[in-house]
This record gives sequence, structure tokens and C-alpha cells, in this order.
Amino acid sequence: MASLEQNLTESLRSSGAGWVLSASAAATVFACLALLGIELRPLLPVDETRYLAVAWEMWRDQNHLIPHLNGAVYSQKPPLLFWLINLAWSLGGVSEFSARLISPLFAAASLLLTGALARRLWPEEPKVAALAPWVLGGSGLFLVYGSVTMFDSMLTAATLTALLALLAAHRNPSVLSWAALGMSLAVGVLAKGPAIVVHVLPLALLMPLWSDAGARQGFLRWCLGLALAFGFAGLLVGCWFLPAVLQQGGGYLDAVVWNQGAGRIVSSFAHEKPFWYFIALTPLFLWPWGWARRSLKALDPRGLWREEAGRFLLLWIALPFIIHSVISGKQLHYLLPELPALALLFARAACSDEERPRRWRLLPIAPFCLAALFAWALPLGLLPGLAERVTHVGFANAALATTGMLLLAVLVLSLRNAKAAYALMAPACLLVFYALATPNLQATQNAKPLGEALNAYDGKGIAFVGENYNGEFTFAGRLTHPMATLSSEQEMEQWMAAHPGGAVIAKAGRPGPQWEPLKDFPFRGASYRLWRVPES
Repeated sequence: MASLEQNLTESLRSSGAGWVLSASAAATVFACLALLGIELRPLLPVDETRYLAVAWEMWRDQNHLIPHLNGAVYSQKPPLLFWLINLAWSLGGVSEFSARLISPLFAAASLLLTGALARRLWPEEPKVAALAPWVLGGSGLFLVYGSVTMFDSMLTAATLTALLALLAAHRNPSVLSWAALGMSLAVGVLAKGPAIVVHVLPLALLMPLWSDAGARQGFLRWCLGLALAFGFAGLLVGCWFLPAVLQQGGGYLDAVVWNQGAGRIVSSFAHEKPFWYFIALTPLFLWPWGWARRSLKALDPRGLWREEAGRFLLLWIALPFIIHSVISGKQLHYLLPELPALALLFARAACSDEERPRRWRLLPIAPFCLAALFAWALPLGLLPGLAERVTHVGFANAALATTGMLLLAVLVLSLRNAKAAYALMAPACLLVFYALATPNLQATQNAKPLGEALNAYDGKGIAFVGENYNGEFTFAGRLTHPMATLSSEQEMEQWMAAHPGGAVIAKAGRPGPQWEPLKDFPFRGASYRLWRVPES
């Protein structure tokens, strides 16, 4: 029996099936955690609620060319995510659950692609290809952002396929490999605009730096291939973009190209951060695998520069990091496409280095153990200011979170396999977070109660008192008409006179109708009030 098991293992490794099975298992575990998150937490405002509102309006109006939000053109994001949500709805009907599956599916695919990339970079080391998907799936940031309805997991998958095509073109240049690169770039642009260029083009142009001298091809020929790929990508994107511009006019071209492209780079209208923002958050990008000593050694530029794969990964990480640090607009998830590169380096270090003393395994989970203990301060009344905003966290939640972290610490120390211990950390901490935060998220971040209440007034008119309405209640209420936004009492009085029987909502503290509201709804750390406009 032992001989049969050994022969089977060797056969799987030699055929390449071993890493595929391991990557598939990692993707399955990630998918289960994502499904659990979908079941436990509501759509998070304002991003998730806004994106489903855009998808809903596309479905409602059957306008699949140009996305809209609250009846106005939505030029901040391309349409691929909304198209895929509408495709899911066409197959199984409109539901929040199916819409929230799209982004996690791309994240799960990224785990498989990371294993394939490891196999391409180190064909003689199949263990790295088997472990790398577990490292990526067990990375804290990837686990969180890959599970939510956003565009970055789609961009990550597109970046990985683009780099696989780039390596294929480098080792065996052909029209097929350049076409595959162009298709990947087009998917990236349709997913999140020109951001994919930052993650792929600098690395591609610096091919002479990372390529071994013996495998290096002529740079002019290489650039011609890149031009072919980018031209093909432009042709594919143009199949959507040109009809959209023709339908909407030059204003749409200006909004998409300048405001969402160059405008974010030169002077960001949102998410503006200092240049050192990503440097300060580096520990979050490395957690938990990068908190091990052997993993930090794997990031040594001197060691990486000695081989082609190391130079490739080093430039892949460094170039977007520098470019995004210079760009004015910054968000933590902008560098999600670089996490697979870190996962590849950490996986190789874990496969090649010896076991360290087990007590060092507690370092990555120490902050979460302290946070679990800190949670006791809320029900004990030690933090009155915070307790007003973080409600529904009682002694039972604090006890459950503390017990979970203590069990995790014991398990991490007792496991013989260090790789299994590190793979367990981020999923276990996420489960503890759900145990602690789910009641509060459902009570304070759920748009469904107010959205469903607004549905009764959809035909008679609904007004939002405030400057910005980001579609928070459009999908939750399945609203079929745009919501009016009112910024002054005079506008509110005029609107109510024209919409008897309608509804007005306003955050507590803003001016509203003079009579008592029908109900107050807790949402986003505030109270939203609902008034019904009299018929006469």
C-alpha cells in the first residue's frame, strides 16, 4: 500500500496533476469561505451596494452598452462586472446571491492561475506550484478583497493571464501568445479600465532586465509583439467603447478617458493619499506568510536578482508599487494584482527553508488575539464613544471571538507542518471576525430594511435629502425609478408639493419634513428617517 501511494504521488508530480489538484483544493476552500461571507454579511455600503445598483439598472432598463446609476450615466467603471451579473441573472433570475458570486469566482480562478505561473517559472520545483495557491488564498488582503463584489479580483485574474501569455511569448514567440496577451489586456480594461497597463506594461518593456541572456530575444521584435498585443486589446475594447461614445457623445469619452484615467493620476478627485501610504501598509500586504523570517529573506533583492524568475517577480512587485505610490489616488486594494507575486516567493521560501521555532508562529496572530481581548471593552462599557457606533457586540460575541483565537493559537503551535499552520491563520481570523462583527454588520450596514420600505413608494416618487446618493437602496428596494436628490429645504418643499403620496428619506441631523417620521432605520453608523408625503 505504501509503495502504491508513493508511486501514485510520483506519477502525479511528474505529470503535473499534483499541483492542479492542490490548487483546485485551495480554490475550493477559498470559495467556501467566500460563500460563508455572502451568507453572513450584508452588501457593504457604499461600494457593493452601488455596484449592484448599477447592475440592477442595466437589467431593469435593458441598456447593456452604458452603465447608469440612479438614472445618470455611470462612467467611473467599465461594464464587465455588470455584464457578468446580468448574465448570471439571465440564467437564474435576479438575486443578490448570484450577483455576489462573480468576483469570488475570479479570485478562485486567480489561485489556479498562480499555480500555473509557478509551474511556468520553476518547472523543476512542482512543490512550489502546489503550495503557491494556498499561500495566496491564505493571504489576509486577498481573502478579504477577493470575497467582496469589487473589480480587483477580476483585474488580478486578467493580470495573471497576461503575465502567463507574456512568458509564453518570451520563450516561444507566436501570434497566438501575443493574441492571448491582447485578450487578457482587454479583459483587464473592461474590468477596471486602463489600470491593468500599470501592472503589465512596465514589466513587459523591461524584458531585457529580467530575461536570461541566452533566452533574450531582439528588443525591437519584442516591442513589435507588444504593439500587436496592445493593438488587438484596443480592437476588442473598441467593440464596446466606440458604440458607447457614439450613443452618449463626447462627454462620455472625456469622462472615461480623462476623469477616470489621467485625472486620477494627476490630481485624484477621490482617495487621495500621501506617497508613503503603501509603504506604511506593507505589513498588511505581507500578512501572515510574510511575517515569518524565512519569507522576509525571500524578498532580498540581491538573492532574487540572480535568476530570471526572481528578477521577473521582483520587478512585478516593485514597478506597480512605485507607480501607485506616485499616483495621487490610492486604495489598499489597488495592489491586489501583486499579491500573487508575493505568494510565489513565500511559497518557494516555505518549500526550501527549514522549520523555525514554533513560538514565532504566534507573531502573525498576536494582533488578532489582542483585538479579541479588546472586544470585551465594548460590553463592559469601557469605550462609551465606540460602543455607540459598534452596537450588537455583547459578552457572547466577545467570548466566542476570544475562544476562537485561543484555539487558533493552540492549533498553530501544535501543528507539525509550518505551512499548514500559516495557511490556517487568515481563514481562522476571518471566521473569528465574522463571529464578532456579523451582528453589528447586519444591524448597522444592511440596506435591505430601508430599501424594502421604499419599494412601496416607488411609483409615487422618492427623494433623498443630501448631496450624494450612491444607490445604497436601489437594488435592495428593486426601485424602478431614479431617486431625487434634494440639497435644501426649498427644494424639498417644492418636490413634496409635486409628489403627494411619495416618500422622503434623510439622515438624522439633516432637515426633513416637519411631521414625525414613519420609522428610523440604522444604517452606516447613523439613523436614516423615512417620511410619507401626505396625499393633499
